[in-house]
Amino acid sequence: MRNLLLSVLAIAAFSSCDIVDSPKGEMATPTPPPGSTVTRNVLLEDCTGFRCNNCPDAAVRAQQLKDIYGDRLTVVAVHMTTTFAEPLPPNYITDFRTPAGNAYETTFGITALPTGMVNRKLINNSRLVSRYTWSTAVAGMIDQAAAIDLQVDSLSYDPVANTVSGTIRGILLQPLSTAHNITLYITEDHVIDWQMNNQANPPDVPDYDHRHVLRGALNSPWGEAFMGTSTAVGDTVDLAFSYTLPANVLVPANCALVAYAYSTAGADQYEVKQVVGRELVP
Repeated sequence: MRNLLLSVLAIAAFSSCDIVDSPKGEMATPTPPPGSTVTRNVLLEDCTGFRCNNCPDAAVRAQQLKDIYGDRLTVVAVHMTTTFAEPLPPNYITDFRTPAGNAYETTFGITALPTGMVNRKLINNSRLVSRYTWSTAVAGMIDQAAAIDLQVDSLSYDPVANTVSGTIRGILLQPLSTAHNITLYITEDHVIDWQMNNQANPPDVPDYDHRHVLRGALNSPWGEAFMGTSTAVGDTVDLAFSYTLPANVLVPANCALVAYAYSTAGADQYEVKQVVGRELVP
């Protein structure tokens, strides 16, 4: 057991991991067994901004994919860049940017919007994927055999304390060649605010429905250690967590927890191997 105290986004939090070894007896069978039919979910990070004229078209494409794949596809709208996301009075006064989004903007060299990342996988030597090819990229990954089975084992929201807590469970299905971290997001759906949209008339839309908005990475933009090369196939790793919701959350009932595990090194550095999400309030 390891205990970790974090202070992220000016909030107090704790998290801890337990590793349960796979059975070692002669007749033991890992749960789930190697070669199981668990398939890979996909994380689509829609890099966007409310002053980006073409970003609403990207959001429509992302939602169309979400409607097709359901829970197997997690969409997160990450607002970023000074050009497209910095507030501009009198109308564009909300700052949708987050420390996590700022970190990804810098690390992945994002300057032009809209763009996106699909499991942060390198595709044609780039992690940035045009909205016109999101569907192809998602389809190419979503039926692959998963290396990790990731589950929201428990989740609860305390409206009095304004905290979210629970347990994320990971089961290793394939050997890992690198260490993997886990990052926890809070997203908020149906945030009504201004948006530039070149397909609208007039193009400044005061009541735009912002979907799947990233409100913050609860355990830092890069998360914390979760699984590694010493984790055996069949091992179960439990991450217990408790965090105060970020101050920018407007309606907790519209929020979801997103958890994803990704490689921290090697040729597949940053690549998301599994993602799972659940609404805070069913």
